[in-house]
Amino acid sequence: MNFIPAGKTLHDLTFSLAGSKYKELVILAFGWKMLLGELLAERTSLRKLEKNILFVSVKNNIWMQELVLRKSEIIKDVKRKYNIQLKNIIFSLDWANNEK
Repeated sequence: MNFIPAGKTLHDLTFSLAGSKYKELVILAFGWKMLLGELLAERTSLRKLEKNILFVSVKNNIWMQELVLRKSEIIKDVKRKYNIQLKNIIFSLDWANNEK
């Protein structure tokens, strides 16, 4: 009997359910922590990818400032690592989950 690792099965299932419309967003979601680092990734949430513009909510304005300063670097890293051409990243405050 051949076993397939559960991680690969879940990975494939996620892409299958997402379909081609959300494929790039799923790729970014899987790689977000590696792209930003654990600290920044835990303080952000990917909201949507529309017309090559990535929308990201951020826990507070301090982290948002850090991300704004790194925006061009993030866009370049996304292109280099995932071959996804982002036009822009729009950061917004996540007021519902704003940490004090």
